[in-house]
Amino acid sequence: MKEYQTEDIRNFALVGHGACGKTMLSESFLVTAGVLNRLGSIEAGSTVSDYHPGEKERQISIHATPLHLEWLEKKFNFIDTPGYLDFIGETLSSPAVADFALVVVGVTAGVEVGTEQVWNYANKLNLPRLLVLNGMDKEHADFDGALQGLRDHFGQKVFPLMLPVNPGPGFNQVVDVLRKKILTYNNDGSGTYTEGDLTGDWVARVEQLHEELIEYVAESDDALLEKFFEQEGLTEEEMRGGIHAAVQNQAFIPVFCTSAVRNVGVSRLMDFIAKYGSSPVDRATVIAENPRDGKE
Repeated sequence: MKEYQTEDIRNFALVGHGACGKTMLSESFLVTAGVLNRLGSIEAGSTVSDYHPGEKERQISIHATPLHLEWLEKKFNFIDTPGYLDFIGETLSSPAVADFALVVVGVTAGVEVGTEQVWNYANKLNLPRLLVLNGMDKEHADFDGALQGLRDHFGQKVFPLMLPVNPGPGFNQVVDVLRKKILTYNNDGSGTYTEGDLTGDWVARVEQLHEELIEYVAESDDALLEKFFEQEGLTEEEMRGGIHAAVQNQAFIPVFCTSAVRNVGVSRLMDFIAKYGSSPVDRATVIAENPRDGKE
């Protein structure tokens, strides 16, 4: 068995309200990494995560299911958690053993009761968070409206690192804000894509977002701000250390957009987790309670 350095391990929990797409996002992770050769489905009861007969029958997650894969030479250990309040014990136990939380929100439903509950619990644990607006392939998918909803609930530090080009039933293109590219995903569910240059209104919009991102990142690294003014821009590689630090201290909270059932946008989310996600090294000290007196 391959041995991983502590800094190369990513332990995280997928959390969110029921039916936001956590299980299918887990499935897409496994397909993209080559653990599976095709996507299962909730309706067919063929996902890896919802393996229990009760889960297949109800078509919802009941248990917290641990999964793992390798991506960009990093080891991902992640937990697909239930979203319904009936099984909240399974859900709340998972972030306690994770180094960050991947909070999944359905783009058409927006922030729901379960979303707020897991967010507040992660906040109590001082756990870094990434946000995913899932279901961009659905009719009436309104990314901008959903993004504003996230900001209304969680603050203006919520920041999009990915934008949908063609939301709706044919969704297969996203704008990568970090790399300033348009990614066109294949329609075979493999999670593979081709890159293209920005065109039209996207150029100015992404340039503005890129500058805003640098301002967030500079809060964690003054040297980057100086370099930005000298070079009139920064590459993803130049910002890497600053982005990592900014994610840990939540100077900004990244937002991604995906369609888990079509495996669109997932691979770049995985790239970000591998490069910038918290490791056990980052979470060297955690808050705990003494069960005897209830004190921290």
